[in-house]
Amino acid sequence: MAVDKSNKFLRALWVLLPFFILHLSSGLSGSFTTILIDHFREIQKGNSTSSVVYETLLGTFEDYGPILVAVLGGFLQQLFGPKKILIAAGIPSFLSWLLVAINPESIHVLLGSRLLAGFSNGLLTGNVYMADVAPSEYISSFKSIEAASRSLGAILIFAITLIFYNVGFRYVAIAAAIFPFLGLVGTFFTCESPIFEERVNDIRLSVESHKNGEENLTGFSLRLVQAKEKLKIPIKSPAVYQPMILITCALCIQHFSGFTFTKKFLLQVLKSPKQQVDQNLTSMALNETKAVLTEDSGIDEKAYFFAMLINFIRFISNLLMARFLRSFRIRSLYFLSLFATSFCLIILGFLEEDKMLAPYFSHEVDQYLKVSILAVHVFCVQFGLQSLSGQLTDILLPSNSKAIMKGVIRAIQALTLLIFVTIMKQFEEHWSFWIMAMGLICVSPLLYTFIPELKNLGRTSGEFFFLPSQTLFYVVLPLNDAKKKWKNAINKAKAMVLFSKGIQKRQSRLEVPSDPQEKWWHWKSFEVTSNKNKNITLIPDTMDTLRNDERLQKLNRDRVCFVTNILGQNGFLNCNDTKSRICIGRGPISFPDGAIRKGGVFLFDDLIIVARKVVQNRRYMNEQAFKFTDNFQVRREEASLVLISENNPGEIKINLETANNASLWEKYVKFAMRQKNTDIESTSEDCGSEDDSLLENIYRK
Repeated sequence: MAVDKSNKFLRALWVLLPFFILHLSSGLSGSFTTILIDHFREIQKGNSTSSVVYETLLGTFEDYGPILVAVLGGFLQQLFGPKKILIAAGIPSFLSWLLVAINPESIHVLLGSRLLAGFSNGLLTGNVYMADVAPSEYISSFKSIEAASRSLGAILIFAITLIFYNVGFRYVAIAAAIFPFLGLVGTFFTCESPIFEERVNDIRLSVESHKNGEENLTGFSLRLVQAKEKLKIPIKSPAVYQPMILITCALCIQHFSGFTFTKKFLLQVLKSPKQQVDQNLTSMALNETKAVLTEDSGIDEKAYFFAMLINFIRFISNLLMARFLRSFRIRSLYFLSLFATSFCLIILGFLEEDKMLAPYFSHEVDQYLKVSILAVHVFCVQFGLQSLSGQLTDILLPSNSKAIMKGVIRAIQALTLLIFVTIMKQFEEHWSFWIMAMGLICVSPLLYTFIPELKNLGRTSGEFFFLPSQTLFYVVLPLNDAKKKWKNAINKAKAMVLFSKGIQKRQSRLEVPSDPQEKWWHWKSFEVTSNKNKNITLIPDTMDTLRNDERLQKLNRDRVCFVTNILGQNGFLNCNDTKSRICIGRGPISFPDGAIRKGGVFLFDDLIIVARKVVQNRRYMNEQAFKFTDNFQVRREEASLVLISENNPGEIKINLETANNASLWEKYVKFAMRQKNTDIESTSEDCGSEDDSLLENIYRK
């Protein structure tokens, strides 16, 4: 079994290899900014007045591209598919290196190169290809591998510069251009997103059905119409605006990690003390001391080696994160990352404040301390602060609007980063680090409350966190007699349709479907409209189908993982994970006493859990688990249930929304107990009364 999982992971990794090569190219380009600034200083010595402005432009020009093209990229993905937009992202990436190779001495060419790199980055980071193609259980791990690819690209660009700088700066660009070219070629041989292909197939069927009609829209025209419709994001839906707000806040907090700020100016932070002193001399002194520096190279080789070391540590932490995400809870890693990063930023602030530590450390010792703390800082950032927002984006956003929304979020990220850097530049460097550390610490209580746990969740689970709290039953009770009455009621309604024009308009709704699953859905629609328990949703699956159907097994696993994640880390489900466990139902409850009275009940095929609510569908605490094998008993008292178990002291009383809800929950609990004890589905009076009365009500109508 472990071998099959490993092979599945490697096969998925191979399919996504061109995607990761493009992200490696993005890492090359991202760290090339600090190299360009260093190169620009070499070719602009003696012209310090204009150098400051151009250095700022070189550092920020790459961030303008995503603001302009990220949202457009989301729209184009709906129209042409994520694969074609990956190809479109590879083209400006390749061209950006060719521009540098043509004229590496022109500041305008260098700025044009940064702008093209920004366009490529905006199309690439807003792409949903990996989230659509990768198996659900590996999305978080592949997100870390994506970050590791960028880290590897950062290492390679520093190494390439050290090798080719003496030959000529244009050869650095030529060597680096190989990687986006390989990624661009590789994307032509990858498969298209299965979600996009399914949509195209639906459109093809729609075109064929309209061939004889008045409309004569092609597949492309229909995709264009649908893509325009996707721009109308249902922003009022909790499953849309709540994750948008959460992800935007996570991105803003990510800026406070200081990672992007230090990456853009890494070489300048790591410069050798001798060169830092030289930069403060006059142009005449610079000419005199130029010979003192390395004769064969105009770059600070020690700073380059330090930069490679820091990015190598970042690369290792990304790979470790890919492994840890499959073993540890994401929230635990995130808060470990947050507090460790805050501690590193505080120390960096003291190291940047020269007057305080100058009497105790020499310049060279100070440089080594900075390198050490930056290395620890980079390692800590990757364990949550830098990676969480991407994982939230891939899992929480609804699939039908993910491409557009991801583009919007990427544009917001680029815009807020520009604002953040501008504000931080108003302070001295040591105060900038301290402000970022204080910001992270101050928001940690809110993050602990609202950041959801995403471990092992699939694409279909994101909406669970944001939909209104409601009683959900994922299994129907086995009611053979009731089903017979249901068929008779539907046949009678069908006969009435033939003689009534008013009812004829609803014929499609009342006809008996040929598909058994569709019959159950019609049962649900009548239950919703006719039953007094309108706050209950019934999913039309049976225990047998949940155990044997592969698609339903994945859905059930997502439901179990969701409940496991919103409960405590030391809870029963997290400590006693069982792959065969089936989630039967969940819903809101209240407790008669305690400081926190609202809570939730979670029913499985082997136990029932009650817990107190901190944040609805997000965080629960003080859980109590009742295993059916521990002499468990349940008793109903009007709208309440009393739970008793030999391993839980005393009785636990929970209040349901209505007496009907309590009655239905009692029947489902007893049904689950029988499933555990006998594993036989049978009809009984105990588990049929409420549904029988419902069907009799429909029959009389």
